[in-house]
Amino acid sequence: MVLLFCLVSGSSAFLATGVAVVPGTSNLLDIRFPIVALNTGGDYSSTTGVFTCRVPGLYWFTATLMKYWNVDVDVIDCGIRLNGGDKILLYGDTVDDMDGYQVTGSLALQLTRGDRVQVGDCRNADKILNNYYTHFSGMLVRPDV
Repeated sequence: MVLLFCLVSGSSAFLATGVAVVPGTSNLLDIRFPIVALNTGGDYSSTTGVFTCRVPGLYWFTATLMKYWNVDVDVIDCGIRLNGGDKILLYGDTVDDMDGYQVTGSLALQLTRGDRVQVGDCRNADKILNNYYTHFSGMLVRPDV
């Protein structure tokens, strides 16, 4: 029974690292995570930075952004977005702008087929460290029955 359920409903999980700005975005930039370590189900696009729901259900998403060391910038912030609207904000500010720091946000979302989740509306996206300290991940926790 469980095996049949998994075959019918499928699975979905991804982990992507690094960071790149999505071309053509506005003053507040959308970003993508181009280095894909895991993409079960193929629902994450490293080209666009968008996860597109194929299996409706409850999902868990996490994003972590690392600011470059020795770069003078006040604030790093981005939203984890559902269908173009921010659901939570990742925000980092420090007294000493030259220090590196990480900001992380996680949330559960109930998704339907075709919903799109991404990290975007970023201020100072060019100051986010482009390596494995910066990552975006998501996974299906429970499919809809």
